[in-house]
Amino acid sequence: MKRALILLAAGFGALLPLLPSTATADGIIIIYPLPPYPRPEPQIERYSLNIEYHRVRTVIDGQIATTQVDERFENPYDFDVEGVYIFPLPKGAAVDRFSLKVDGKPVEGEMLDADEAALEYRRLINQNKDPALLEYLGRGAVKARIYPIPAKGKKRVEIAYSEFLPYDGGLVKFVYPLDTERFSREPIEDVDVQVEINTERPLANVFSPSHEIKLERKAPNRTTVKYHVTDAKPAQDFVLYYGVGEVEFGASVLAHREPGEDGYALLTVTPPPAAPAPAEPKELLFVVDVSGSMAGDKIEQVKEAVSYCLRQLGPADRFNIISFNERPTLFREATVPATSDNVAAASEFVKKLTAGGGTNINAALLQSLASAAAEPVGPTMVVFLTDGKPTVDERNVPDIVANVIAANEDLNARLFSFGVGYKVKAELLDGLSRRNGGTAQYVEPGEDLELAVTSFYDKIAKPVLADVELEWENVEVYDPYPASVPDIFAGTQLTVFARYRDEGPEATLTLSGVRAGKTERYSYRLAGIAAESRDHPFVPALWATRKIGFLLEQIKLEGEDAELIETIVELSKRYGIPTPYTSYLAKDTGPAIGKPSPTVWDGVAGRGFSLESAGAAAEWMGSGLGAPAPASADELSVRESKAIGGMKRAEVARSAYGEGEAARYVGGKTFRLAAGVWRDVQLDDGPGGPEVAVKFASEEYFALIQKHPGLAPYFSLGEQVAVRFEGVTYRVRL
Repeated sequence: MKRALILLAAGFGALLPLLPSTATADGIIIIYPLPPYPRPEPQIERYSLNIEYHRVRTVIDGQIATTQVDERFENPYDFDVEGVYIFPLPKGAAVDRFSLKVDGKPVEGEMLDADEAALEYRRLINQNKDPALLEYLGRGAVKARIYPIPAKGKKRVEIAYSEFLPYDGGLVKFVYPLDTERFSREPIEDVDVQVEINTERPLANVFSPSHEIKLERKAPNRTTVKYHVTDAKPAQDFVLYYGVGEVEFGASVLAHREPGEDGYALLTVTPPPAAPAPAEPKELLFVVDVSGSMAGDKIEQVKEAVSYCLRQLGPADRFNIISFNERPTLFREATVPATSDNVAAASEFVKKLTAGGGTNINAALLQSLASAAAEPVGPTMVVFLTDGKPTVDERNVPDIVANVIAANEDLNARLFSFGVGYKVKAELLDGLSRRNGGTAQYVEPGEDLELAVTSFYDKIAKPVLADVELEWENVEVYDPYPASVPDIFAGTQLTVFARYRDEGPEATLTLSGVRAGKTERYSYRLAGIAAESRDHPFVPALWATRKIGFLLEQIKLEGEDAELIETIVELSKRYGIPTPYTSYLAKDTGPAIGKPSPTVWDGVAGRGFSLESAGAAAEWMGSGLGAPAPASADELSVRESKAIGGMKRAEVARSAYGEGEAARYVGGKTFRLAAGVWRDVQLDDGPGGPEVAVKFASEEYFALIQKHPGLAPYFSLGEQVAVRFEGVTYRVRL
């Protein structure tokens, strides 16, 4: 399919409440009219502009959001072009005080209502044969003429607008369109998005399901969210959710459910910004790798990090330190109270640590658990720091994990792992942590290990709720991930993905856990769960990502199993998620699923993971949405990747997808491109229901979209589409 005229020019932000529509707003320049002949054969690769930078600043104060966008575009051609700028307004948004500048000078913009804008979109679709504009149907728009865009010249476009943000159920949704892949000629040199949120009540549940964000918490009611990349073609819109706390624990549910099918739900629970009660007494075991590979900066950072943790111990805490290389060395035979004398002696023990020798992980962890008190003063936590693989004594990953689980059965200690560098045995740390109630975190070379450990300790030092359990009422919830709910710490967030069916008139959730030795319970209404909801189409793929991560961990720890592999491939196929058994190959038409490569990409959240770090990927998929991404394949041993499947993996991938097929995930569905047709993978389940055929861009085509607006995201894929929607198969043909 050729796209001759459309290019994405000035994307712009839309702050939306949690309402039925999740469509985004975008700014588009249409090169119109076409440059005079002679000119090259028109196609999108030749008639798009370069976006030099894309900067967004949004401030939310109370219920008023003000957004400023600054972009600069470059015309790479040797002739001037004329453009029509179209800005689709957010659906349902109350936008006012809109301004548009080109090269610093105000430009008059014509405001179009939804009906007028629909006619404009339709005219442009017919002219340019590009159905991507369908996603803007049903919304108003601002239209402006931009001329000239000089040959080899640049144009700076600035937009500012404000809008009133309605508030629903304690949740607000921010969407900024960064999906320029279909339009942008070259990667954008600099993409920078910052959102400052100011509210009267404390903020809760601040997260992005789409991008890796950084949060700067200025105060309980003030947070700055940052996202920044360079030389990128962002492939999905920037989505941000935040809630305003009204209860001690903030909870919310985002759901997606197609008619006649089971639904998908994302539960988020956030404790208050500060622990509501003093930190409980606890037992801390620091298990520190001092093998030869830790020499240099790593051992010095570890020593500083452990010293910091020692200084933060409370007078009622108990602790021990276990250093290890070929054999473990204990500070004390058993945990000791955190008196000033014991802390001072432990600090001297840490200062004298030196690196050298092999790595006996099995013995170190077993000795550390044996040194814990039989009747601890509070929760027992193991902080395990290592940069390598087991090289001495027991080296089999499943056996080490099994040994630690057995030794920890009565103690029930939480094990938190830090993997340092690229040679770490990720599946070992993932298995140890997940099977023992903790998490694993990975620190790349060059990162500040001391900062990572100290920040982590500040969180685990304040357990807000332990032994957490979830009880669902008036709704049947199944297949949750994580299956075992972890403890909740101050400054962290619990996220649970699950399937659901048979909701009652008022679905409720009860959260219970132990705090300060007492069991506490919190109940919430789940207003987001419904018999039909298309508000959050990203939730199904995120649930599938978590399930795939769980299955990958099973394989890494217990070996390959035909049934598990088949399930992984089916999930990958249905939800468009790459795995070590399938991979995405970048193509102009979008990410493609084809033969495996050493590195695969998570198509949902844009994080890389490798065959060797499948365990790390499983941990990332099973932990909070803000967890760090694992290492990439070129930084790890290729030898390990061959150990989990080889040709068998390639055969499974080829039989499931075929070589080089392109795939896209849109509106909760996965489509594959074959013979020029974007085909809904649900059609592979067999025929079902009536079929409707319609010609692209015909009167019947637009009438069908007007009658069923939910078809627009699917039809926007291309000129030929086959999709099953509400029991009917629709086929768009040329």
